[in-house]
Amino acid sequence: MVRLLPGLLILFLAACEAEPPETTAHKRAWTIMGTTLEITVYRPEEFEAATDLAAAYGEIEAIDRLMSLYRTDSELSVLNAAAGGPAMAVSSATRDMLDASRHFWQISGGAFDAAVKPLIDAWGFYDAATAFVPADENIAAALAVTGMEHVRVNQEGVALDAGSALDFGAIAKGYAVDRALAALTARGATAAMVNLGGTIGVTGPHPDGSPWRIGLQHPRQDALLGTVELTTGAAATSGDYDRFFVQDGTRYSHIVDPRTGRPVAGMASVSVIAPNATTADALSTAAFVLGAADGLALLNDCAGIAGIVAAINDGTIVATSTDSAGILSTTAPAVPRASTERVCVWSAP
Repeated sequence: MVRLLPGLLILFLAACEAEPPETTAHKRAWTIMGTTLEITVYRPEEFEAATDLAAAYGEIEAIDRLMSLYRTDSELSVLNAAAGGPAMAVSSATRDMLDASRHFWQISGGAFDAAVKPLIDAWGFYDAATAFVPADENIAAALAVTGMEHVRVNQEGVALDAGSALDFGAIAKGYAVDRALAALTARGATAAMVNLGGTIGVTGPHPDGSPWRIGLQHPRQDALLGTVELTTGAAATSGDYDRFFVQDGTRYSHIVDPRTGRPVAGMASVSVIAPNATTADALSTAAFVLGAADGLALLNDCAGIAGIVAAINDGTIVATSTDSAGILSTTAPAVPRASTERVCVWSAP
């Protein structure tokens, strides 16, 4: 009987050693891409988490170096400066952005358009403090060179028509979030969240199995329009409160309709929940530009997409949502989905 004791002790120790170490949340924040980046990853070891965080941040920093319009040496700035010339070789990330941008341009009927920079320049929105209403002829001139039809991609590279220029501001944050999450997943992280200025992506539930709970901000109040519980996927919001100016009593949002050349009116915000952040980011802008009825119809037509559209009616915020029970919790009335849904989600090739 006594001889059994060492064996029992060994079994007990082996059982203790087999138990997985406790994971804890490791967080870090940076300022990048003109906003705040927060990354959370669950790991048992501080060193492992620090390496994860550095890898995820490195992905976002790389996208910022490529896509920033505030850096004259970024690939996007150089490409825009080469408009009217021969095709320029670009990185795989820029090709991804162009592929995604053309996809959302097509499914939104031109409401989403990455080749909108001439209009943003015309309105002066790159510095909201000095933005102004341009003359009609200046808007017309910018419209003439706005649109993805002025962008050509081939094996040699990318060529832009003279006067045309790209701005990935409505999709780059989502793409950067997806790249960061992919880096974390590749390193074996099973529970992580990346929040880049309100564009949020998550992978895996919390270690206890509970989902990530994300609040969708009311565009005019210190309140929520709804909440989302995700174990994987993303959420993004486009709103008129981020950058705007007021001239002669009229409020002008920085979100410009590329079809009319003028800032979108009558909309306050659109929040979208999607399988990835690139899709959520782009569709929130597309639905905002389309307006309350058409924007909600676009979201309801898309398989696996949920959202809330907040419009302005006589100064009052009126919110409606997609029919998304189980994905989105909100008091906003829901509009039934289309009988046949289409594929709107973009994924990197």
